[in-house]
Amino acid sequence: GSGGCAKLAHGELISVNFWGICDIKYDPRNRKGERIRVLELGDGRSSRFSHHGRYIKEKFDSRYCMVRAPIKRAVMTENKKFTHDMFVQEGFASLRPPTVAYERRYTPSLAGSILKDLEIPRGGAVVLKLCNRSRGAGVVVVTDAELDNVLQKLLLPPENLEDWLEEKRTAKDLLQEKSLIEEQCNHWWANECPLFVVEKCCSSIPVAKDTDSPELFDGTLRVAFALHRSKAASKYQEEYQVKPFEIDWLGGYWKLPKTPLPTNGDKENLQNIHDRIVSSFNSVDKRTAPVPDEQLQEVYDALTPALPQIFSSGAISVQMIMNVYRKENLFCAFALARVAAAMRVDHLERALGLFDLARRKVQEPVAKSSVAQFLPERSVLSYVDRNVGVCSALLQKWEDAARHWRSSLHIFPANATSHYLQGKYFQEIGKYNEAVECHMRAIALDPDFKLPYQGLGNCHLLRGDLEEAMQACLACFRRHPDAPFAQFIAGQCIYRTFLAPTSRYLSPEGRKILAEKGVRALDMARRRSPEQWNETDQVMFEYLKAPEDQRSKFPTQELHIWRLHGYRP
Repeated sequence: GSGGCAKLAHGELISVNFWGICDIKYDPRNRKGERIRVLELGDGRSSRFSHHGRYIKEKFDSRYCMVRAPIKRAVMTENKKFTHDMFVQEGFASLRPPTVAYERRYTPSLAGSILKDLEIPRGGAVVLKLCNRSRGAGVVVVTDAELDNVLQKLLLPPENLEDWLEEKRTAKDLLQEKSLIEEQCNHWWANECPLFVVEKCCSSIPVAKDTDSPELFDGTLRVAFALHRSKAASKYQEEYQVKPFEIDWLGGYWKLPKTPLPTNGDKENLQNIHDRIVSSFNSVDKRTAPVPDEQLQEVYDALTPALPQIFSSGAISVQMIMNVYRKENLFCAFALARVAAAMRVDHLERALGLFDLARRKVQEPVAKSSVAQFLPERSVLSYVDRNVGVCSALLQKWEDAARHWRSSLHIFPANATSHYLQGKYFQEIGKYNEAVECHMRAIALDPDFKLPYQGLGNCHLLRGDLEEAMQACLACFRRHPDAPFAQFIAGQCIYRTFLAPTSRYLSPEGRKILAEKGVRALDMARRRSPEQWNETDQVMFEYLKAPEDQRSKFPTQELHIWRLHGYRP
């Protein structure tokens, strides 16, 4: 879905400015105007299409290609407040669930305000969401009776956070299953956005996974679309008139949650409710179902006027932020910093100026105040500092970068991304033990964050601890089964296991199974990150593929790692 356009036998590929996904709660039993509720928008290039949705990616690749300069809408699609506000601004509020945003600051009256603002009846439920997280991270479905108790847990991080982190940095904790509320608390404590959103809980029409199955699920309908502009009729029109987007629909399918709808009136706990409503869950087993064409058509008809307009207006500019959010200092500061993070690679000086403007909009927390008391302010100031540090890292000024990341953690010790970046710094200067500590802290605070698992695996590999490196990979695979960097680390661990003298104690069958696992891991790494693959990697791959009696012919390859270039925006 990227790169230049090519021609097929049946004609030229259609150049698109954006292709994406829309996740929806859909119930045709409701009256018109209340059947479709858009939960999230996303970029098709980074989305996964499982089972019944696999044809969508194949359809895109066979008929479309990206223009050389696609529109940039990540700032809008990756923040739920921006997404909601764009629907409202463009006149499509009816396509969204009733939604209100609040500061991440607990007060005894907060639960009551939420229930009143969203007009939640007795026994009703709301969905609490972090603005800038996906894949179900931070999503908590809660009834009115439990709301205050849950808000306290999510918005009051432990005051002795250092002690808490010290307990959670062991290898044992890396693979330990967490309860739903424990994991979601980690996401909430570590989050950098000063606001969270609350949506009225919506349901879809019950769907069966298989035609002969009695189990019914409250699924999420995912549809995919491509936005493009038709060719201009004249050179004048091409230069001076921006044509509106046209939309092509690529298909849709149901994403199903972990558990079906209950068949009796048993009382449900927080975990039960979450497992039957939230379809974005992290496991290898993705449950899907097809959607009848007439239902897809109804969704297409409702969204066709909305999405081209929203994506046309959805460029979140500095001017727009200063106009729309001028009275919301905390979110305005966060939004300015997020826009600055998006431009730092191409416009570094301008980005630094925006970070400075964002910082000046935030009230400094009172000295020695609790983390919870000024949680929104600390979050934003920490976010700004860690992004300024990234700017220094981009210039290879690692000591300056580390100083900003230390500052980020001083004001907000729960910032998982800053812990990861400190680990990146320690790895860069060869202090692998210190890097391991930082990556373990990042994982403890944000267990769905992929980069620290891979950084942890690299550091263990560099200090020669193959067993710990493999443990880091296994922990990563539980949430990101196809992560190419982790697959490469796992493949190299297996290759080095064969080189070790102790490998001769493995049984022939054990060696065969281990070699096959190494081949699969390296093959997936090669296919998913071909730009990283080199001759050394190919030799390791061929070594593991070769018959046992042929492996001595291969030259031994030096230990090396793939460099992680990613910085969270």
